[in-house]
Amino acid sequence: MGKGGDGRAAAPEEGLQVYLKGKVVDVTKFQRSHPGGAKALRIFKDRDATEQFNMYHSPAAHKKLDLMIKGAPDAPGDSAVATSKLGVAFKQLDDKLHEAGLYEPCYADETFKLFLTLGPGLLGARLLHTGMPTLGSFLIAFSFYLSGWTAHDYLHHGVFKGGHTKLVKLNNVIGTAIGSYQGFSTEWWRRRHNTHHLCTNEASNDPDIRTMPVFTFVKGKPKLAAALNAVQRLQQYYYVPMMSALDIYWRFESVQVMVSQPLRKVWHEWLTLGLHYAVLFWLFQGKMSYLAFMTLCRGFMTGIVVFATHYGEDVLPADHGLTLVEQTALTSRNITGGWIVNVLTGYISLQTEHHLFPMIPTAQLEKVQPLVRSFFKEHGLIYRESNLVECVKLNIKALALGDAPDLLHGH
Repeated sequence: MGKGGDGRAAAPEEGLQVYLKGKVVDVTKFQRSHPGGAKALRIFKDRDATEQFNMYHSPAAHKKLDLMIKGAPDAPGDSAVATSKLGVAFKQLDDKLHEAGLYEPCYADETFKLFLTLGPGLLGARLLHTGMPTLGSFLIAFSFYLSGWTAHDYLHHGVFKGGHTKLVKLNNVIGTAIGSYQGFSTEWWRRRHNTHHLCTNEASNDPDIRTMPVFTFVKGKPKLAAALNAVQRLQQYYYVPMMSALDIYWRFESVQVMVSQPLRKVWHEWLTLGLHYAVLFWLFQGKMSYLAFMTLCRGFMTGIVVFATHYGEDVLPADHGLTLVEQTALTSRNITGGWIVNVLTGYISLQTEHHLFPMIPTAQLEKVQPLVRSFFKEHGLIYRESNLVECVKLNIKALALGDAPDLLHGH
């Protein structure tokens, strides 16, 4: 199992128990076959994972769990955040969204997203060799950028719905295909992203916030700030340009994870990624400088959006004891700008809603947003949102030495 999404092996843990629906569930033997990976289970050792289970699992999975917990001992009474007043209220909100049909698929929107995702790539490939190579390579970069969000929606099972196993598999097949089209491994993505959702901004648990030594977010950590070396003290200045390197880094990390896996498990990804690179180098033959330009553009676009929504927010200890909605309120920030920004960021702009309800189709998130705003206000939670430029500034402030900004009482 990858450690922090980097593919290094970790031995299965013995005697692993998690708390689900008020019961102690022994998942020791389930580690190797758990679709979300063994790390997700280890993170919740002796910890309530009911809200996270509800967030990520289908009705069929709930039925299997209900069979598993029959006769299981009761979990400690003080461990179940899902049964707290706020936890119960949040579950009622989720039930309300189900009843309103907001989990239902939106195939017209998914078709539009596929056209917007793949169309620029095809046009860019044409322009690359017909006298407009700069525009062509940028359009390919934009296509790869949007592919990340589109594949993300399929792999969250937010497109095809229903109880039939084949529909779930179709989400995975299309998500993997689009992921390979952009040059990333689905196995790598699952390891990083699923864990990130389960333990957002938790120190030592969330792989997405492990950015040291390149970036050390020193907000509220004067001792850590004082320990930075001469290069790290410049991180607020190289933060923005460094985003361009992320496409190369993530490609490398994808391959690193795949190398760590048995060939029988990832052979199809080796095949599709091999096809990706064969076509990519054939397409850019004689134009390697434009391939570099494409890679830098794609890395910058993806990185500047990804980093906008979590990295400048609170970092929590692993034993925080918060409900899912409290944790999300402290660790997620939306990007404002309306429908156009939502579409151009693959609805990552509605990060708070997505983290609370990751299996809701993205086209429905705009309808969910006012309900979440109202819920936050009712329960005294801060709804964090800023435009993209402000988000970048907040990240830079969190990287800078000196007094850290108070984000908890910000927008």
